[in-house]
Amino acid sequence: MTERIERVVVPLDSASEIEVAIDTAAHLAARWKVPLHGIFIEDEEVLGLAGLPFASEVTLLSGSGKLSRHEVERHFRALAEKARRQLEASAARHQLGWSFAVTRGPLTPALLRPRDFVVLSAATRPIGAHFRVQARSWSAIAMSHHPLLLAGRRWERGGSVLTLLRRSGALSRRLMALAAEIADLGGREIRVISELPAEEGVESGREEALAGRTPALKIEAAPAHPSSLRERVLALDCRLLVVAAEAALTEDLRPFVEGAICDLLVIGEDEEEAPPRRQGKALPAS
Repeated sequence: MTERIERVVVPLDSASEIEVAIDTAAHLAARWKVPLHGIFIEDEEVLGLAGLPFASEVTLLSGSGKLSRHEVERHFRALAEKARRQLEASAARHQLGWSFAVTRGPLTPALLRPRDFVVLSAATRPIGAHFRVQARSWSAIAMSHHPLLLAGRRWERGGSVLTLLRRSGALSRRLMALAAEIADLGGREIRVISELPAEEGVESGREEALAGRTPALKIEAAPAHPSSLRERVLALDCRLLVVAAEAALTEDLRPFVEGAICDLLVIGEDEEEAPPRRQGKALPAS
């Protein structure tokens, strides 16, 4: 799997906590010896709002006033420059090549290369002391076949990497292989939680998935009740949960990431193996 990764990409925006995503991306890029690429995405919805005659803004220092498109664009430029400096500094610490771009509109496959690995922020910056808007990273899951890592926890060694298997085949081997690679990088235990019937199993794919890697892999059956999965994830000190895209779209996994219990790595069918996808609307942003 990893020999196919040619670049680690970090989409950034004005609402997200970007420090953890950049740091996670840099660790992975250093492990795979590939460049780091940042994309700052200007929010078209905010720019559209600023063009409305009734739009206004409220700040702690100056109170309320009209929200102008010029002011929003100036704000975006300042945040993009701050993000660029953070990316540059992280790349320098890990001795990585890096690049940076600014675009407007949603993250689309056209912004990515076939062998990109994408790291998204799973958390947004707080508004005031306690309030946060929901991150839009979930809407990117159905976007493409690229591996997507939703990062919300700071990079630390230890803990475990869990792979949740809900069907067998080539995709399950890809999940285990990339999970093993990241577990090895972070000095973490690797486990597979399988929802497959016992007769299907995952033992046959173990040697292929872990060829040449050091982590020992432990396999266990998924808890009988879905609510028990959370307790198992906590008990195993899960730092990263690796799932297929179809599993990530279920609501039972979302609280793990939004509650900063663990990061989530979502992997879809390989573009060379997957059947043609039907055209359809993307998931709505959160």
